[in-house]
Amino acid sequence: MTEKIVSQLKQLDPFLEVPEEHLSWLVENSTYLEYEPGENVVQPGDDMTRMLIILDGVISIRLKRGNQFQNIGNFEKGDISGKLPFSRMQSTLAYLTAVEKTAILRTEENVFPEISKRYELIEVFVHSMSDRIRRFTTVQQQNEKLMALGKLSAGLAHELNNPASAMVRGATELRKRLRSTPDKFKAVMSIRLTEEQVDAVNELVFRKAEKGSTNQQSLMDRTNLEDELTDWMEDHGVDQGFEYAETFAEYCFNVDDLEFVNSHVTEEFLPAVLGWVEDVLTTEKMVEEIEDSATRISDLVSSVKTYSHMDRGSDKEAIDLPKVLKSTITMLNHKSKQKQVNIEFDVPKDLPEFCGYVSELNQVWTNLLDNAIDAVNEGGKVSVEVESKNGNLVMYFRDNGFGIPEDIQNRIFEPFFTTKDVGQGTGLGLDVVHKIIEKHGGRIEVESKPGDTTFELTFPLS
Repeated sequence: MTEKIVSQLKQLDPFLEVPEEHLSWLVENSTYLEYEPGENVVQPGDDMTRMLIILDGVISIRLKRGNQFQNIGNFEKGDISGKLPFSRMQSTLAYLTAVEKTAILRTEENVFPEISKRYELIEVFVHSMSDRIRRFTTVQQQNEKLMALGKLSAGLAHELNNPASAMVRGATELRKRLRSTPDKFKAVMSIRLTEEQVDAVNELVFRKAEKGSTNQQSLMDRTNLEDELTDWMEDHGVDQGFEYAETFAEYCFNVDDLEFVNSHVTEEFLPAVLGWVEDVLTTEKMVEEIEDSATRISDLVSSVKTYSHMDRGSDKEAIDLPKVLKSTITMLNHKSKQKQVNIEFDVPKDLPEFCGYVSELNQVWTNLLDNAIDAVNEGGKVSVEVESKNGNLVMYFRDNGFGIPEDIQNRIFEPFFTTKDVGQGTGLGLDVVHKIIEKHGGRIEVESKPGDTTFELTFPLS
């Protein structure tokens, strides 16, 4: 059996240059195992004290997200998994499951010291560990980007949906309103007014419309005004006075304004004239809502363009800090609104010019603000302050959240270190932040205690 397994090992790429006596020794000090399709080789929480060499077959690597499994890759014939010599792996978060009939050579951790005495063997496992780190880092970085993109996309979709829905509602109501105008149009056409009378009413109506609708009245004041307007119109034979009162009150019409209209038209034509006035104001209101919604969508698209640095090069350039910070906050609006978190930023107008890679720095702002929102309680506060000091640009990202425990503050910039639950973070966020800041010749420091955490970023301005 040993000779058969040695023969299998000699055909695998990692072991082509390993002397046969070393392979024989490895087989004699390891265990040969076979797994059927669907059988778990390793499960989350298992102590990783063994090295696994895949002699034949395929093993899937699966992570459990909620009630579903996510396949993040496979180990195939010739791959080496499990704990390797010199690695610090203690346990696994993934399921390693045989996809087809699979043969494995399993080596226990207590054999590793003897392996290290055989240069050709240890060289294989060191190369394997390096390849694993590179591959795992690439996958995790991609997962981090996808997670961030997913969160931003969900929030952006929600932010876009609100004004888009308002536009649809406004357009639908406007169409219904326009379809109901023929009867009112007939009434207006039958009115016989002089040019001076028409100009007087027009001037009042469009002056009110230009000021726009207002929501600054208290509910009681608004209700009282509507009652006064309704009573006046009913006293003057306007049957639809109750329907008109709400619109008139919204545009701050009062009884004096109605008296003004009444003084310029005969009582016979008053209902038709007030009906036309209400039509104009309601149409104005609907167009105003559609315009506001369209502007909101346009602003969001502009923020996305600024944030993603679309249509721009990848070289360093002068950065408009207020603009890029605002676009990042806009991208995180949905998340901050869900927790009612107030985000403020203060950027002096007289800052010296600061140049950098905008798209990369946006990742820095996003990571720090996203973490800050996660750290604070509902109704919490996050702030960004910027200043020029000693030839440097200094930025302070502050929050009043639960803080970072002192015993892990010196580890938060390590790759893959995270305090979040499985599936909530990969531990690459602050590592990416650290690398981008270093790329700009800067540094990042943190001070934290419950209720007050500050990340201080320093960038040279030269």
